[in-house]
Amino acid sequence: MSEVRVHCAGGDGYPQQPRVFELLGVRYSVAQVLQEWRLPDSVGYRVSTADGAQYELVYRPAREVWEVHALVD
Repeated sequence: MSEVRVHCAGGDGYPQQPRVFELLGVRYSVAQVLQEWRLPDSVGYRVSTADGAQYELVYRPAREVWEVHALVD
């Protein structure tokens, strides 16, 4: 798990669906949001990037941070 910088679509409320995220200095464009969930302590998105890789992006509002988890088949 690593902290990540996430750029989201505009709209009411934060966070909205992620469009781009930066991890370890590398910028990834979100090709598709595959799944979205909201829990009392977090908001999460499963996304795919242009190269077909999948990630979970999780926002923790209490700490105001994003986390990323690379998903491996």
